[in-house]
Amino acid sequence: MREKHHSQGYLTFAQGEQYLNCAYLLALSIKTHCKINKFAVVVDEKTKVPSNMAEIFDDVITIPTMDPFANECLAWELTPFKETFKLESDMLITSNIDHWWEGCRLKNICFTTQVCNYKGEVTDDSKYRVMWQENNLLNLYNGFMYFRHCTDTKQFFDNCKKVLSNFEIYKSSILSNCRHDYADTDVFMSISATELGSNNYYIPTLIYPMFTHMKQHINNFETEDWRDSCSWALTDDKILIVNGYAQTKPFHYFHKDFCTKELIERYEQFIL
Repeated sequence: MREKHHSQGYLTFAQGEQYLNCAYLLALSIKTHCKINKFAVVVDEKTKVPSNMAEIFDDVITIPTMDPFANECLAWELTPFKETFKLESDMLITSNIDHWWEGCRLKNICFTTQVCNYKGEVTDDSKYRVMWQENNLLNLYNGFMYFRHCTDTKQFFDNCKKVLSNFEIYKSSILSNCRHDYADTDVFMSISATELGSNNYYIPTLIYPMFTHMKQHINNFETEDWRDSCSWALTDDKILIVNGYAQTKPFHYFHKDFCTKELIERYEQFIL
């Protein structure tokens, strides 16, 4: 287990150059908006971190190359923080969310359980969550989650490893109408949380953690790529605008090629 050097910080996983670029953009956006902004990235042995990125990352953690999603079972072991916000790499922080730490720590682990559209409205995600509904699984999103370093968190991530290694049994014998050939992070974490008691992993009275999800049906877009359905801009005063709406929640842009060299350079200008 990695020593916990810092009190609070952000963690993401990035296997491969494309995900590493997304992680770098995420780190830049956090340091643009938040005062609590230490950032750690987990990479595999094949992913080399350039010096300009290493200067922004507060911690680079290298692990052996693993199957997709399996590495995230190691989040509790790898994080250098006593309290961690774990995000997917293809996200942007669009405003100061330092106050979220205070609310999220009401639970040892706190997941996002509802997402919003680009207008900031909590939206119907049922088209993507049929299996969750049919199996009464906690509707969690690991895209933005909180956990603290404690035995409850260790138990949760140990259970995630068990679910992932036995997913063929879950798929064939336990889950009803499982539509997933493999368990992505949301799937095995939802199963793990449900097994251990759903109420332990979210705070229904809080409106956060929550993020804007740019998937097609969440936003009622006619096309799969949201950029074909709406315009966006990043202003000089650091505001991300989508179809005229200022984004204030973490922004899950979903399409990795949104992370361009030009957008990275804009965020570099904000902090360098």
